[in-house]
Amino acid sequence: MKRSILHFALILLIGFTFSCKDNNAAKAEETATEETTTKEEPKKEETKAEASSDSGTPSFGDAKVQEYVDAYEAYIADYRKAVESKDMTAFATLGQKGQELGTKAQELSSSISASDAEKLNAYMLKKSEEIQELSQKLMQ
Repeated sequence: MKRSILHFALILLIGFTFSCKDNNAAKAEETATEETTTKEEPKKEETKAEASSDSGTPSFGDAKVQEYVDAYEAYIADYRKAVESKDMTAFATLGQKGQELGTKAQELSSSISASDAEKLNAYMLKKSEEIQELSQKLMQ
C-alpha cells in the first residue's frame, strides 16, 4: 500500500511534467498578457494569500489548481496521522482519496498554465519526498 502511494505520487509528478510542456507555451503568453492588464488590487490579495501560507503551500492563479493543492494538503495531513497512529484502516480510505486526487490531477493537466505547472511540479516533488519519509517512518 505504501509503495503504491509513492508510485502514485511519482506518476502524478511525471505526468504534470510531460503533459504541460507543449500546450503551455501559448498559454504562458496569454497569461503574461492577462497579468499585465489586471489591476493592482488582486495582486495585493495574492501576496496576502501567499504570506498567509504557513505550511509552504504555494498560491496558484487557477482556482482549480489551488483547490487540488488544498485537497492534497489535507491528504498529506491524514496520511501523517495514519502513520503516527499506524492505523491500517485509515490507509484504506487514503487509497480512495489518492485515486480521487489522481483523477483531479489528470483533469488539471490539460488546462494548467506553464507557471502554475512549474510551481505544482516543485510542490509535488517536495510532498512526494515528505510522503517517502513518512513511509519510511511507518516501516520502522
